[in-house]
Amino acid sequence: MRKIEQMEKKIAVFIPCYNASRTIGATLESVEASVRHLGSPVPVYIYDDCSKDDSLTVARNHWSNSNELKIVKNSMNLGERLTTNNALKSFREKYDWVLIIHADDIVKQDWLSELYKLIGQADDKKYFTIWSSFDSLDDITGKVVEGDNTGNVSDRDRTYGEKKQYLIKLYGNWHISGAAINLSLFQELGGFDITMPQFGDTDFFVRGLMRGFRDVYLSRTLTFYRVIVNSVSSVSVRSNRDFKEVLYILDKFRDILDQRERLQLRRNLRSLAFRRACRRLLRLDMGNFFFCAKVILRSL
Repeated sequence: MRKIEQMEKKIAVFIPCYNASRTIGATLESVEASVRHLGSPVPVYIYDDCSKDDSLTVARNHWSNSNELKIVKNSMNLGERLTTNNALKSFREKYDWVLIIHADDIVKQDWLSELYKLIGQADDKKYFTIWSSFDSLDDITGKVVEGDNTGNVSDRDRTYGEKKQYLIKLYGNWHISGAAINLSLFQELGGFDITMPQFGDTDFFVRGLMRGFRDVYLSRTLTFYRVIVNSVSSVSVRSNRDFKEVLYILDKFRDILDQRERLQLRRNLRSLAFRRACRRLLRLDMGNFFFCAKVILRSL
């Protein structure tokens, strides 16, 4: 274990949890290994959103240093976005930055140490998030699809048009799991939009950029994004929730997007809905097929 220079900024790790008994063990083992690799104690918080399984028992059994692991239970189910907003608001009193990992993802050994260095170098009045690339891990087959791993660090200020493109292409690269967030600027931005479980990450990232804050991107795959059946993204696809959120985004950012950009976002939505409608039809899932057809019509 290597000892790194202690910095003045205070950091913590935050893990939102809901019915994650099957995955949280591997998540915590990876986080604890990353803490050991850092060589400096870091408090790790689990916020449990009224799990109905034995997630917390599994969590305790997969963590060896009880002094570093802190567990908070919601009194009622609030959803991940509101749970995160509440947690990060309370953290502001004790910490400057928080590193977030979901209870179904895995961090690599150098996750903490690499982001720790970049946090120490960041101007807290300018930078609202520091993030990296990730590998996608299929939970069933074990197949890994590698992400951007060139090792470059980018912190350039994007143009106004480039900032909006993160919104228009829908599935942006930035997402909350694996990222570090500046708690002061998080509160200034009003946290996450709790109405968007799927595209809340994109919404938050774009709002930060549009406010003039900057981000640091490390092109290193510091985490594994675990693709599982009951993930937020998988549930969103099955329930067509992502379509509803895109229509909401179109209305929410109406004054920011020009006519050409709104048309581009509608085209992206229409293309996504058409592909999904074809899959629904092949499966004779007529209810969802007709829903997709309605989305196509609304996007014209």
